[in-house]
Amino acid sequence: MTKDPFGVCAEPECNDEVEPPKNMPSAYNQLKGFLSSAKDIVGGVMAGEGAFVTEDIRNDRLKECHSCEFFDNRSERCSQCGCFMNTKSMFKKTYCPVGKWHEVIDG
Repeated sequence: MTKDPFGVCAEPECNDEVEPPKNMPSAYNQLKGFLSSAKDIVGGVMAGEGAFVTEDIRNDRLKECHSCEFFDNRSERCSQCGCFMNTKSMFKKTYCPVGKWHEVIDG
């Protein structure tokens, strides 16, 4: 892909529509959400519930994320909470901020 000196590309690859990156929450709100999730995960482990979901549950969660309007495909993050969904989806005590999937409760 070659661009001219003005940054314009006339080749077909340049004309593919690429979704612009989504805006993420502020760093403060992302940190707040991360610390809340970490507290919940540690609490679940301390209660003997374990930390991780099954691979099937994780795959179902990621499928929901990938079809969600708030999912940023470039960074694989949620634009509502700012989390990296490949990581967040593996923990029992995490949940979708817009209610598409919930924490796993043992028992």
